[in-house]
Amino acid sequence: MKYVLLTGASGGLGKFLANKLLEQGYFVILHYFKNKEVVDEIHQKYPDKSLVIQANLKEEQEINNMKNTLDSKKIKIDILINNAAIDHVSELDSKDAHSFLEILKLNTVAPFLLMKIFGMEMEKRKGSIVNISSDNAIDMEDIVTLEYDVSKVGLNELTKIFAKYYQNVTVNAICFGWLDTKMNDFPEDYKKEINFVPLEVASKKIMELMNEKETGKIEIVR
Repeated sequence: MKYVLLTGASGGLGKFLANKLLEQGYFVILHYFKNKEVVDEIHQKYPDKSLVIQANLKEEQEINNMKNTLDSKKIKIDILINNAAIDHVSELDSKDAHSFLEILKLNTVAPFLLMKIFGMEMEKRKGSIVNISSDNAIDMEDIVTLEYDVSKVGLNELTKIFAKYYQNVTVNAICFGWLDTKMNDFPEDYKKEINFVPLEVASKKIMELMNEKETGKIEIVR
């Protein structure tokens, strides 16, 4: 049985992906920060194949605490999926250093720390890392999502750097287009004009990258 650490498991894509992984026989560490009831519901369905763990990934010590908790349970990670992310949609006048840094902490710095901390042990297990990025980092950037866009550019760069650094861990990223989740909570009439990537398709692509032999790939999925 392979062990998957999935960050942001209480979100839209995270919840859907967690269930798919569990259906496929993986043991899933369900990380969350808020909305505990979502991951508890998943855990109740798969009590022997999942573990719920809470952490504010903006805080380095809480990431270290998460690692210590898993070590105490003799759990070693085979697959890391950096899914947790936030955005800050606003006009330029409403943006400042605080809003910028808060996005970077979770979307870029946290994946860096997780890849550093867990990647070292994953080398021995020939594991894989999948970073959930966005096509905003490729060619869909916008002033209203400036912080988010820059954070995902950073995540893509981290993907390429760690892919070169680790010899026995594949490190890849998926740059998704629109996903129909709470992060993209638009009016229903506006949603009709958007070509969303179905969560079924998104989850399938992630699981394909989990088993990818190449490393350093930045794949766009729209």
